[in-house]
Amino acid sequence: MSLQLATDVIRLETQYWTLVDIPKQEKQETVPAFVLRACSIMEKTQKSGEGVKTSSKLAEEAQEKKERIERLENMTTSQIDAENTQMTNDLYRLLKKYSGLRNLIRQLTTEYGNAKFYPMVIRYSMLKDMIKDIMLHPDYMEVCHEVDV
Repeated sequence: MSLQLATDVIRLETQYWTLVDIPKQEKQETVPAFVLRACSIMEKTQKSGEGVKTSSKLAEEAQEKKERIERLENMTTSQIDAENTQMTNDLYRLLKKYSGLRNLIRQLTTEYGNAKFYPMVIRYSMLKDMIKDIMLHPDYMEVCHEVDV
């Protein structure tokens, strides 16, 4: 079971997670500036990975855009500013969680690769310890706690 989990994690690291590389926040960079920089990187990645859009997908996107514009027209400037601040803070927290989980996956990938050189009996206990360490790591626990709540 633990061997399958480790191979699944490695597959995620090599296939999907390499598509979005969120940079680290620089010391002098403010939270809104970091979030905007990360958003621009994610948009570039998303646009380069998009395929051909169907007419129903285009119509759905146009409808969503129209609804957003109507909702914003009914809001005051202070409400828009408050919502923008809240969304920026939420995205910042999500970026930190994403970076933490991605670092855990990279760490697990490296440790799993190094464990391949040991005999199966020793390797089994190493894999068990790796999984236990990851599941008890604060970054992982924070995300799991949110899912449970």
